[in-house]
Amino acid sequence: MHPKQIIDDFKSMGATFVLDNDELYIDNPENIYPELEELAKSYKARIVAFLKGNYSDQDHAVKQTIDKIVNCFLRTDEEVNQKIENWIGDDPGSVELILTLFVVLRENGWMNLKESISNFENEKTDKLSKEIFDRAMAYFRRK
Repeated sequence: MHPKQIIDDFKSMGATFVLDNDELYIDNPENIYPELEELAKSYKARIVAFLKGNYSDQDHAVKQTIDKIVNCFLRTDEEVNQKIENWIGDDPGSVELILTLFVVLRENGWMNLKESISNFENEKTDKLSKEIFDRAMAYFRRK
């Protein structure tokens, strides 16, 4: 989910995000459901990056693609899964990169597979994600 969408959705409910250095706070949290607060927490790193102006459309394209790949590997039912499965079936090198990404995310503390990977990303995962994204886009351009 794009951080702008989360911010806009909260704003429409009367809650806003406040960034104090790298700490993220919600003004008027009583206006949102606790589940939505948990959603914001799971995307905190991306929301902070967006609010700081460090989250481009290209960053979002890469991260959204990686989110879809992670969901496919975790067997979350999505329409795009068959396309991803076809791609990785034709590109074993990408499978190796994806598995490496999973290992690095795990090393970064990603333990709950139902939780967004957002707060466990770092320079290493960003580099791997970009490489995986580029390989996927090259594959789908050929198809």
